[in-house]
Amino acid sequence: MIFKVIMLTLLFVLFSFIEVPRLVREKKVKEVVVFFVFLIAGYVFNLLYLLNVQITSTNRIINHLLKPIEKFWGQ
Repeated sequence: MIFKVIMLTLLFVLFSFIEVPRLVREKKVKEVVVFFVFLIAGYVFNLLYLLNVQITSTNRIINHLLKPIEKFWGQ
């Protein structure tokens, strides 16, 4: 298990070393921020998957967030 976590971490670090220097050289600060937001989200979800943590379906989350808007527009 620990080997898989280490390999996952190394893979995401490798992605960073490949993409970030080019973005920094081109002075694309917003893109670097967005890249790290997606990178961290992807890392966390993959780590949870590796650790067999039950994750709530994204459809349920989106449905729960849109319920108030549905009620407002449905009137």
